[in-house]
Amino acid sequence: MIDVLEIVASIEADKKSRNVFPSHALFSEIISVVASQVRSELKQGVSDDKLTWCKTINSYGFSTKNK
Repeated sequence: MIDVLEIVASIEADKKSRNVFPSHALFSEIISVVASQVRSELKQGVSDDKLTWCKTINSYGFSTKNK
């Protein structure tokens, strides 16, 4: 499950540790982290044989496995 508060806190903490100002989390940074987590969960779902995937003309499609 994606925890947005944790993501924002993590980005802020990283920036503060590097003395970056302002240290707030930008929307684009949050989306980047969320996208990375979603990719990871999709890959895990395919690996666990819970999802199938296919290539489409412009993207990738995912479906649940019917067992």
